[in-house]
Amino acid sequence: MRIAVVCTGNICRSPMGEVILQDHVRRTVGMETVDVTSAGTARWHVGEPMDARAAASLRRGGYSTDASMGSWATAEFLRDIDLAVAMTREHRQDLLARRPDLRVVLLRELLGEGSLDVPDPYFGNDDDFDRCRDTLERAIPELLREIRRVLDLST
Repeated sequence: MRIAVVCTGNICRSPMGEVILQDHVRRTVGMETVDVTSAGTARWHVGEPMDARAAASLRRGGYSTDASMGSWATAEFLRDIDLAVAMTREHRQDLLARRPDLRVVLLRELLGEGSLDVPDPYFGNDDDFDRCRDTLERAIPELLREIRRVLDLST
């Protein structure tokens, strides 16, 4: 199974999500065949590493900073994706416009929280990046349940 975590530019939210989800997937029995990557709906940062502030937040949370380089979620990229995790409603719409049959989950919808969009920390400070990391971490149990459901594994 191949999962893509998706935001706009693929240098903040989605690479953080990639690292955090991959870390949990690696430690979860039955998920040996799950591969996690990330991409952006815009091509602004293709080939670039994650934002240094995102990497610093991951390190503060005890994670590695190994994430794929910035990618663009083209229809071709999405062809091999089994599940996409979108940060905002706009990202979900963009993904479905590029591949209408794609299974897409909206991260905060899994959490049942008021706002459905994960705020973009790009124009913020360290606290904004840490809040983004916290939101991603809180979603992990629900994401793992969704992955198990897609893989048809018992929960």
